[in-house]
Amino acid sequence: MYRFESVSALNNFVRDIISNNDHLNSIELTGEISEFKTASSGHCYFRLKDQHSSVSCVIFKGSFQSVDFEPKTGDKVVIKGSAELYPPTGSFQVKAYSIVKEGAGDLHERYLKLFEKLKKEGLFDEDHKKKIPVLPIKIGVVTSPTGAVIHDITDTLRRRNPNFHLVLYPASVQGDSCPSSVIEGLKCMQEVIKPDVVIVARGGGSYEDLFGFNDEGIARYIYGMTIPVISAVGHEVDYTICDYVSDLRAPTPTAAAELVLSRYSDLEDYVSNSMLSLDIAMNKYLDIRQQTVNGFANHKALVSPLYYAQNQVQVVKNLEYKLNTLINQRIDSLTGNVKAISDRLESLDPNNVLSRGYSFISDENGRAVESVAKLHQGDNIKIMFSDGYADSTVNSINIDETGRTANE
Repeated sequence: MYRFESVSALNNFVRDIISNNDHLNSIELTGEISEFKTASSGHCYFRLKDQHSSVSCVIFKGSFQSVDFEPKTGDKVVIKGSAELYPPTGSFQVKAYSIVKEGAGDLHERYLKLFEKLKKEGLFDEDHKKKIPVLPIKIGVVTSPTGAVIHDITDTLRRRNPNFHLVLYPASVQGDSCPSSVIEGLKCMQEVIKPDVVIVARGGGSYEDLFGFNDEGIARYIYGMTIPVISAVGHEVDYTICDYVSDLRAPTPTAAAELVLSRYSDLEDYVSNSMLSLDIAMNKYLDIRQQTVNGFANHKALVSPLYYAQNQVQVVKNLEYKLNTLINQRIDSLTGNVKAISDRLESLDPNNVLSRGYSFISDENGRAVESVAKLHQGDNIKIMFSDGYADSTVNSINIDETGRTANE
């Protein structure tokens, strides 16, 4: 019989046995989380259980910062760490250094293989990415027709600039049907709707929820599109294959709406500042050229002898004629650019849009009705024309197979 001098000596002896055991100092364990708690220190304590047993576990703050989801009671997870005995209490526990959801490791491995494959093929190259148009009129959105995403995008666009036409393709953004549904939406945009730019969007979610956008089919279709695509999938920290292959990645759906359309007031300021800069530059250009002409005219070589002076006067006149020609050409070119921008802005004026035969529809509370799906039979609506409005009642509602009105 071996006699230990103290409880501490026993606990330390057992701790050393466990820590020196090759099978226990590097383990992988699968189970269900229970009693998950986060201490003020940032360390997390929980129990991992199966049908018959449980074991105490701890993951320290430094290791927990690399966990890419919020563990909670009931989650089935795989942990990696080491078995140990905590001498002060004699408690057996597992010290974890990683936690992943059960099956997430396989998904991540699939993601890495696809990422490397598409990267080697050049699908993420910057020189292939298309520029986002400055003033898109028709904006396509591929996302779920329900939830906050489409409302956030619409509200943000409306606040920034009311002169846009939004077309929604209602797609499944989660689960096994997500990839095929998103591809169908992109195909509809490319071949039928043909907007100026397309936003592919989804709100936040777990790694598994967003995994549908790590799809090779989606990546290859976006790569082959002629229409620029903005990806806004998940939150700022979430990255998917869809983000890397798209022409622009937005951290959130709201940010995508901010990136795709400038504020109307900013565009007005830009045109005004451009016209002012043009005026200043042209005046400076004319002043410099006039000084040059005056310098030639007052040069002493033009005074004597008379014959030489007459020749030089003719040279100066020729230079002045050429200069005036260049100045007029430059003014005409810059004036045309300014007029083009002004005409573009004027075409975006809501009143001009109404005068071309379009109308603006609002409900009885004055809110804009941008989709037929928001109307019901018997609703009272107001139809605004360029020269007045008409109060109307909805007699029937017709929606086509893609969820778009026939006029889209």
